[in-house]
Amino acid sequence: MDEKRAGWALGLALVVLGVLLLLQALGVALGRWLFGLLLLGAGGGFLAAYLQGRYGWASIPGLGLLGLALALFLEGQAWAGSLFLLGLGAGLIATYLADRAQWWALIPGGILLSLAGVALVEGLWAVEAGWLLFLGMALTFAALFLLGHRWALWPALGMLLPLALTREPLRLFLAYALPLALILVGGYLLWRSLRRA
Repeated sequence: MDEKRAGWALGLALVVLGVLLLLQALGVALGRWLFGLLLLGAGGGFLAAYLQGRYGWASIPGLGLLGLALALFLEGQAWAGSLFLLGLGAGLIATYLADRAQWWALIPGGILLSLAGVALVEGLWAVEAGWLLFLGMALTFAALFLLGHRWALWPALGMLLPLALTREPLRLFLAYALPLALILVGGYLLWRSLRRA
């Protein structure tokens, strides 16, 4: 698919989606399955553009629309809403994978994947899982730190503090893990600075 045809497909997908959303807002009953199929088609169009390598950002609406379509098909399932968040988060991660200069996409991607995890766990098992948000955010910033963004260490450690207060087993674990992590990171920073001197 050349650039002109990819632009045409994206344009058509946006127009069709906009018309469907407008009709839905005006009260025209489209039917959940028809609407879901159209969302699948639109998401597939965006993913086709992403896979061509010209539009790295197209993975965001592509996977988001696919997740929304699946959520519509599974309406009534308590965890179905997590699929939309999962699609958007995965789309942001895919944006980074297409262009490593877009590292910023890892932050909202990680947060959305964390929210999807919360919705999935709470929907499947009906237990409070808000702590997963803090864990996911800590892991997101830890990944950025490992990718060379040294500033990300502090938000990663900061996300562990509220996590320690949410669940008793995690609080006990982090009562020991957090001090040990601080000692290890501090020791590494000291060792690195002494090595350079």
